Amino acid sequence: MNAERPRLSLSLKIIFACGQFGWSLTTFLANNLLAYFFIPPETGEAGIPAFIPRGSLAGFFTVVGLAAFSARLFDAVNDPLIAGLSDRSRSRYGRRRTFMVIGAVPAVLLALAQFYPPAQGIAPINTLWLFATALGGTVCLTMYVMPYNALIAELGADSQDRLFLSALTSVTWALGFAAGNSLYAIKDAFQSTGSSPLDAFRAAALILGGAAAFAMFLPILFINERKYASGGVSEAPAYSAVREALTDKPFRVLVGASFLYYTANTFLEIGIAYYVTALMGMPDSQAFALAGAIFGLSFLWYPAVMKAAGKLGKKRVLSMGFIAQVAVFAVIPFVGAIPGIPVFVWMVFIASFQSAASAAFGILPTAMVADAARLRSETKGLSIEGAYFGVNSFAMKLAVSAANLAFPSLLLLGRSAERSAGIRLSGVMAAALTLLGWFVLRGYEEKGIRGGK
Repeated sequence: MNAERPRLSLSLKIIFACGQFGWSLTTFLANNLLAYFFIPPETGEAGIPAFIPRGSLAGFFTVVGLAAFSARLFDAVNDPLIAGLSDRSRSRYGRRRTFMVIGAVPAVLLALAQFYPPAQGIAPINTLWLFATALGGTVCLTMYVMPYNALIAELGADSQDRLFLSALTSVTWALGFAAGNSLYAIKDAFQSTGSSPLDAFRAAALILGGAAAFAMFLPILFINERKYASGGVSEAPAYSAVREALTDKPFRVLVGASFLYYTANTFLEIGIAYYVTALMGMPDSQAFALAGAIFGLSFLWYPAVMKAAGKLGKKRVLSMGFIAQVAVFAVIPFVGAIPGIPVFVWMVFIASFQSAASAAFGILPTAMVADAARLRSETKGLSIEGAYFGVNSFAMKLAVSAANLAFPSLLLLGRSAERSAGIRLSGVMAAALTLLGWFVLRGYEEKGIRGGK
């Protein structure tokens, strides 16, 4: 381990954070837009033709829900493996960057391929295509994301430096998510020129996919991992490193709390277009406006979150984030159902509280995982940063899988303003999960980790 390695300059830190923008946007294309494309909002007709069955399977599941669930679950199992392989890599190019360069472009191409089923109309080959592209795309994206996340622990010179890197990547993640939501507005712009809804959607997705691929390559091209990263080569097999990471009790508690948060938050990410259309009675392009407001306001919270984390501790500030998000989900069942409350009031409430939660969760969990990984590296000489982020990502992907399976099924209970029981129920379920996550986080022991280098 090179204790005298140079620190990243601010410009290089920004370049590194651009990679997060790229994979955040790719994730949005590959995951968040599936339900919209295959089961459009409003009354089920958004002008996009049906390529797969839109009804229920076994009375509850949907094809798109099962495809998304299968892809995320398969990917979750691969996360620790790929993270461990990057820990053990001896590539001259850099143990992390080698995996990143292999995964970047295929991840984007396969995310876009989901929106190009081979047959017109509903056909079995389209279902197979959806499953194949979803599975392949998540594996390729993991090859980029796992090594990228491990670099946060290795590029940060100390706890404050890692917190700053985490804040930067949180900003670019938010920008990627907001850019993903811009698809609705871009699609509308193409439709206004005469494009069909299907062609407009695909054109918007291609534009965003190109931006994602470009951003993902920036840290690969401009950051010399061997010069700036602190990690050595791990000798531990991938799953042995995972077992070692799981002996870290504070880390286990953090992973458990994160699982509950990510499950609930995915309901919001997938459901924002439905909350805007079915509950608020607004066009789906306003989903971009709401998402933009959330993430624009979240940036205003970042200085306060970082200052409070340094003074009060990351755990206490993250607990406040849990409470803020409970408030958001608690109002979802009542949006549009209480006479006399304008839509604008609901949007302001959701944007205000969710922006605070997004700032806390965008910065702190990544920094906390990086701190734990570096502490283990410094105290036991184990360079298994990838394994830590692999386990954390496993929990996140499992959570996203569960939400992707459940949310489309809730849509079967009705998507119109008059039949919106399932959409409202998603808020109740997410509020309960978030509250449970807050309770689990209470068991996190920050002493020692917070004070470590």
